[in-house]
Amino acid sequence: MPEKAAIGLDNSHNNKLTLEASSYTDFTHFLFTSGYKLGKIQAGFNSLKKLETYNTIIISSPNNVKLTEEEINNLENFVKNGGGLLIVSSSGGDISNKTNLNEITRKFGFEFEPDEIQDSLNYVNLQKRPLLSKFRAHIVTEQLQKIVLSSACSIKVMDFLEDEKNIKIEVLTQGGLNFWRKFYDGDEWKEEDCPKKPLIVAIEYFKGKVIGYGSISSFSSLGREYGFTAFDNDILIANCLQWLTMGAFTGGRIINVSLNLDLFHWVNRIMKEDKWENISDIVNVSLKHLKDNYKEFLKEIKRISLEKKELKKKYLTKKEKKAREEDKILELVPGSERKKEDLEDIMSALEEVTGEKYELSIDFEKEEELEHETEELPGETEKEIEYTEEDIRRCEEETSKHALWHGKITKAFKEWLLEQNRSED
Repeated sequence: MPEKAAIGLDNSHNNKLTLEASSYTDFTHFLFTSGYKLGKIQAGFNSLKKLETYNTIIISSPNNVKLTEEEINNLENFVKNGGGLLIVSSSGGDISNKTNLNEITRKFGFEFEPDEIQDSLNYVNLQKRPLLSKFRAHIVTEQLQKIVLSSACSIKVMDFLEDEKNIKIEVLTQGGLNFWRKFYDGDEWKEEDCPKKPLIVAIEYFKGKVIGYGSISSFSSLGREYGFTAFDNDILIANCLQWLTMGAFTGGRIINVSLNLDLFHWVNRIMKEDKWENISDIVNVSLKHLKDNYKEFLKEIKRISLEKKELKKKYLTKKEKKAREEDKILELVPGSERKKEDLEDIMSALEEVTGEKYELSIDFEKEEELEHETEELPGETEKEIEYTEEDIRRCEEETSKHALWHGKITKAFKEWLLEQNRSED
């Protein structure tokens, strides 16, 4: 049997939430019936060795008492070494409760704000009991549809973290666009709009975990419309403890998995249609199936990978062959110096493609003689030559004949290239 997770409740700083408090009986009953080992921390946090007898420690809204520097250092080291810490504040934060929780929370990258959150649109009876239905995908927010955070303070995530590579902060839920707050600016209490203020945060700090939670009222048994049994508040708190205890009492280790967006939507749909308990069950079944058939899956993955490599190789070979053929054709196209052999090769290729017979109407030998004569008479001034109407008529006929020939060759050449492309594709 796996060892049960041990949870220690702080009972040494005039805390609002204790095992004996009658106003939190629903929560304490949940702790006992869930199979956790429970303990009361009555001597403070002065011994790191004693703290490490617990998997998770709950500090709930100290009142008129401050933590010592030694306690803060021990709590930080407890988390750093792999412990879980649930820190709960309430309306007004440290200012109203006259404590110094922020001196420990700053170690983990956040602070409780000196305010009380209100919602002018979605709330239960009073605006200070806002309803929330949008959550970041996380183990802590699994199965949540709606929660109510009554008399809650907001959370400020710090811009600068001393050791960013060892701290990961996630805002699990935040206020909506209709949120406003009463806050203390250092001199007096004021009111202002405060959309998208963080309300619950989850932190991974070195080997341990921390949750910052701004509403002690969520644990209460006094108000059925806003306390522990309201909406999905009990599921949220149960998830918090499950994540913080690393799954010790279930024998499993909880990890975060980043799902592909399409898979995430598919899993959500399957959960509703087939009534799965949670996403963890689906993931575990999937991994079990993968484990049982791992060798077959691996072979299939390798086969698909080889097929892709072969297809890519064939494609590149075909592409290179096509490029070489195009280069060969382009080499035959006359450049600045037209050669009889080039034109004859082109016409031969066109005749094979089109089935038509083409004849050269250009006398290359005569042209070469004329070029040679011109080269032998350098510097000779051009003489005016008078052309007769017959000369002009013959010139027009030759021009028309060459234009017609050029048009036929161009058309046939284009058709041949198109046919080559189609046959290769």
